[in-house]
Amino acid sequence: MLETVIALLVLLTCVSLIGFSVNQFRAIRNQTFQDRQLEWHLFLNQFNYEIKGLVLKDVSTSKVRFEEQDAAGKTQRVHIYQRDANKTVFIKTTDSGGYQPLMMKVSKLTFSKKDTFLILRVTFTNNENYSAQVNLSQLNEGADK
Repeated sequence: MLETVIALLVLLTCVSLIGFSVNQFRAIRNQTFQDRQLEWHLFLNQFNYEIKGLVLKDVSTSKVRFEEQDAAGKTQRVHIYQRDANKTVFIKTTDSGGYQPLMMKVSKLTFSKKDTFLILRVTFTNNENYSAQVNLSQLNEGADK
């Protein structure tokens, strides 16, 4: 009889620990996938790297356009960064085609230019807001590399 009670207590403890672990896993997973901060910082690093050596040509509230030029100043390729009109995806496209998703679950994204800075503001579908200033005076420094 005593062994049965001890076995039931051990079983109850194991089931309780498994239930607690599952709840913790769900909470961690939800927090990880709902928080867009990591995606925002990865995008900023990639964006800063990709625009080095490019020439800013046009800024509107919904998109920004850069040109890749050769040594003579002739345009080789056009890079356009914008939110996909029908989706919650922020993309990069080029004049020769192509489509590269950069951020997911974007509900609003705006660009503006102030002096030598490109200002980006993003709102994700979970209502997280982020903004950044990209120094445009350093764009052509990457052209020599």
